[in-house]
Amino acid sequence: MNKILVPVDESSNSMMALKHAVNAYGGDPEAHFHICNVQPTLHTHIRKFLNKKTIAEWQEERAKMAAQSATDFLEKAGVNFSFSYATGDKGEALRDEAQRLDCSRIVIGTAKKNTLSRLFENSTTAKLLEISDIPVEVITGKSLSTLERWGIPAVGASAATALMAAVID
Repeated sequence: MNKILVPVDESSNSMMALKHAVNAYGGDPEAHFHICNVQPTLHTHIRKFLNKKTIAEWQEERAKMAAQSATDFLEKAGVNFSFSYATGDKGEALRDEAQRLDCSRIVIGTAKKNTLSRLFENSTTAKLLEISDIPVEVITGKSLSTLERWGIPAVGASAATALMAAVID
């Protein structure tokens, strides 16, 4: 069976990846799409005041809401699919879920970003590419905004120049 894991949330990039996966692999009667939403782990101070069952119910409800449009799309497409949610670090949780389900590939949507943006943020795609032994297919979204294309590199270059000037003095 051709099992494809597609991480979903409420972003347009995740829906774009899901549509790509269905278009590319949906014609295979052996294809099974598994959509997965990853919920963050609650901070220790918050977990002190809530029991595990309450936390699990809250996370499950949020995950189902985040995956609702993906579920609707897959039902209309008439393909085999299932849903699960995981908690924790997104990259690690998605890799673990793909291994648990014995998936043949992971199809993930991501925004186009420059190298500096990816350097300073916790990129799920970068983490998944780094740690996964399962093939990861990356579907890119819309182009960078003008601010991201020119503003962030300019700020980074200015900060590097100021740092070098401070070190030289």
